[in-house]
Amino acid sequence: MKKEILAAAAVSGSLLMISGAWAQTCVTPPSCEELGYTFSAEDCEGVRSLICPFDSSKYFCSEAGDPAANATPGMILYSDGTVSNEVISDKTAVGVVAYVAGSTRFAVALEETMASFATGYEDVPCLTNYTNSISAATDLGGVKNTLCMINYNGGYNYLAAEYCNNYKAVLRGTGSSGWYLPAAGELSVMNFSYGAINLGLQKLSKTQLDNNYDYYWSSSEAGGSNSAWRGRPIDGDVSPYNNKNYSGRVRCVLAF
Repeated sequence: MKKEILAAAAVSGSLLMISGAWAQTCVTPPSCEELGYTFSAEDCEGVRSLICPFDSSKYFCSEAGDPAANATPGMILYSDGTVSNEVISDKTAVGVVAYVAGSTRFAVALEETMASFATGYEDVPCLTNYTNSISAATDLGGVKNTLCMINYNGGYNYLAAEYCNNYKAVLRGTGSSGWYLPAAGELSVMNFSYGAINLGLQKLSKTQLDNNYDYYWSSSEAGGSNSAWRGRPIDGDVSPYNNKNYSGRVRCVLAF
């Protein structure tokens, strides 16, 4: 009988201990880190943020960790992923911000070259044929277009796309990869910030976008085997050109 009483008391005591621990866990608030407040005020500077209700030094902001969250056209893009309106001597500039619309951002290379669209004439099956300037100006798929031409096993070389695919501004970090030949629409939207882009290039004493109304090759194909689109950042005009073998201006861009 005594053993039964002692056993019952032991079980009751154990249950009380478990209940107490459970109750304590229920009333203990989660940590700021568990709630996602993992940033500091400095991390969230300049962007919308929330402060942890339990610790005012802990912040949450969706844009924290993005060193280029405040990017605007004309700013200089550096190899560490940061942007600035100023020339920072101890950083390596890789491009100038050309376009920002929500999460879509790209920068232009600091230099340009001359190259043909292709070494011959064929209708590349993985490229969309844009048959008029209105539809061509909607093409913002330069990354997809460039990869299409790089991976296409046709009979010709796509020199402008190959140049941008192989372009390396630096050995590592932002600008070491990911460059591509802009689509017609991407060349066109540069017109919105043409002056700001050239000001950023001027600060770095780099080659500015053409101001003589010359065109740049895009990665957008027009109808037929011998025609592709070119774009003019100075006024946003896009125009088909019926000679893919023509050596024209090429300015690579980088999404960041």
